[in-house]
Amino acid sequence: MVPLKRDDGTTALRCNKCGYEILPQGKEYTIGAQTSSTGRVKTTSVISEGKRVGRKKEELEQEKEEYYKEVFLELLHEEEYGEES
Repeated sequence: MVPLKRDDGTTALRCNKCGYEILPQGKEYTIGAQTSSTGRVKTTSVISEGKRVGRKKEELEQEKEEYYKEVFLELLHEEEYGEES
């Protein structure tokens, strides 16, 4: 349960998982249970370095060249003959 400031100015305690809210008894509240850092899931920023199934740089450059050639030809056609409707 975490404290949450409502629109009407009151403070409520809300569960992060289910959204259940309660009003605290009195003006003070205490943390009843703390979680340990050993029970948490630890993550890393390193992704497994398996084999990459990728294309070669030459293949990518060839595909880019073909794509831009098509775009250029379409634009040239539109300029010469007007836009198709």
